Formats: sequence, C-alpha cells, structure tokens
Amino acid sequence: MKLAPTIEEFIQYKRALGNLYIGPANILKAFLRKTGDLELDALTSGHCEAFLPIKGGEVTNFWFKKYEALDRFFRYATDHGYMRHRVLPTSMPDRPPRFIPYIYSTEDIRRLLGVPDSHYPRTCPLSPDTMRTFILVLYGTGLRLGEVSRLTHADADLRNATLLIRETKFGKSRLVPIGQDLVSILRLYRMRHRPGVGYQRPPTILATKIGMMIRNDHADHQFEWLRKEAGVLRFDSARYQPRLHDFRHTFAVTRLLTWYRQGKDVQRMLPLLSTYLGHCGVEETSAYLQMTRELLQEANRCFERYAFTEVRNG
Repeated sequence: MKLAPTIEEFIQYKRALGNLYIGPANILKAFLRKTGDLELDALTSGHCEAFLPIKGGEVTNFWFKKYEALDRFFRYATDHGYMRHRVLPTSMPDRPPRFIPYIYSTEDIRRLLGVPDSHYPRTCPLSPDTMRTFILVLYGTGLRLGEVSRLTHADADLRNATLLIRETKFGKSRLVPIGQDLVSILRLYRMRHRPGVGYQRPPTILATKIGMMIRNDHADHQFEWLRKEAGVLRFDSARYQPRLHDFRHTFAVTRLLTWYRQGKDVQRMLPLLSTYLGHCGVEETSAYLQMTRELLQEANRCFERYAFTEVRNG
C-alpha cells in the first residue's frame, strides 16, 4: 500500500465521522510532499525525523501538532494492516512553556485608542480611524481577526444589531449579536468612509487605505507599532507581548466576569459563550478563560454566597 492513497483514505475516514479535518489533513499532505509516494513499509524513522526536525533541542507547539497528526495516521495504517510497524520517533522533546494570553484592561484600550492620528506613520496600511474601529470590533465581539477582516457590508445588519460570520474555522456560519454602542461606531465609520462620486465602495466594511481587504499580517504589524506607541506592554515571563488575538481572550474573560457579577449561573451560560465564539464545545472555549485576579475574586465570592446559603439552610 502506498502513502498517497492511504492518506486520502484516512482523511475521508475522519471526515465521514463528522470532522472537517482540515489542519491535520494539510500536515499529512505536507508529509507526503516531503517523502514522496513511497510504499508504507519503505518508510523509516529517518523520514519522520526529517519532517519533525528538532533544532537546538527546542520545539514549537506546531511540532507537536505535526507529531500527533502522523501518530494518528500511523495507528490507522497499522490497525488496518497497511504497514507492519510505526516509524515515529519514540523519544519526545519537552513541550514549550504554557502560553499565557494578555487580558486588556479598560486603561489599555483608552491608551490604544488615544494615540493621535499625527503619530501614525504614513506607511501604515490602515488609517488611524480604521485601526481604532478594528480594535473596537475585536474588543466588543471576540471575533477572530479573519472574521472581522472578511466582514462585508451585506454581513452587517445594523438595524437588527447582528453580524453574519460566514463559514469560518469549522466551516459553519453564525449570527453574532452586537451592542448598540458598536452599532453606532460602525454606522459612523461607514459614513466617514463613504466613497466619493465615481468611486467604488470596498467589498469589506474595514479596508486598507487603498481599499483592499485587511490581511492579518498588515493588522499585526501595525498593532505591534501601536501598542509600543501607546505603552501597552507586559513585563511578566510570557513569551509574547500583547497581540490582536488577545482581544478574543479578553472578551471571553470579561463576559465571564460580568456574569459572575450579575449572579448568573456561569456553568449554564458557558455553552452560550461557546456558540457565540464559534466553538464546537465548551472544552475549546475553556482555553480562552485565563484566570485573572478579578475573575478569581468573583468566583470566590460566588462560592462564598453558595456556601453561606447551604450552611444557613442546612
């Protein structure tokens, strides 16, 4: 049995189980390109080590994703008798330190939005107004960067305060309700960026200075400059400075904190947050719920209220 048809069979098997299987499928196809369409029993540990190089004894989280994709594929191949033995390396490197997202404070947001237009370099692909609106949409919705960048004018139903997020990470579309403050911000932005006579409106709501859809690298690079200009920095042991993607973490934590303060049953509300964020389940959402000092305090207060009620009624 050759590698190419076995990989295709395995991908179809995973998708028949209801899994989109996009990321791991791309990894397996990259492995095929690296090794060529060999007979499965011709594969050696050397082929795997060439695909999973360890430089200087350090690896990234993506290294482990590649390892896990190959591991599941080889298990399938050996279980079906397509190959006699697995060829993955038996020794595993240490995993990199746990990633700690940055949770933005309201003061951070004020600083980011308060950088004057005159401070923005002319080379920035996004105008100051577009950058500020981009940040506010991320902060107010918890959407992924690509989801905000791809929003078209037809996707934004500002009369009903909803955004249509089309076929994103898991191949599903969803409606995201937004607050009236964000509705007003988007309406004003549309008015300020209405094209002149004879000019065509960009297809996406937020666009670069030349009317193109915002690429993630454009937004990331400009935000890196902006946070330095605004003095939004972290000085802990984290591997990364604050990122645009951390607004998604901030949204999830802020929503949980608000529910605690409102006395809501947070466990019952978590599936709603998961759906809003476009996750397949609560387990994925939990990765976004970084335990901050404020969140821990509210959780403790909630437990104390519960414990006091139990003692009083006991």
